[in-house]
Amino acid sequence: MSSEESTEARLNIFLRFAGVVFVAIGILLALFVSTTPLITQVATVFYLISVLLTLSGLIAVISKLE
Repeated sequence: MSSEESTEARLNIFLRFAGVVFVAIGILLALFVSTTPLITQVATVFYLISVLLTLSGLIAVISKLE
């Protein structure tokens, strides 16, 4: 395995790990918002943020650097 291939493998592993972290943060944020009494307008914004975090994490987990 050359230096370039090992660097690419490490970047792919890091990207997937970051994706898993984003998915976890998105799901936890949605869970905490659903169990906390917030004003509807504020809760909607937090739900949108959690959906965006979860989607970006899923894309990072699925993607592969080339």
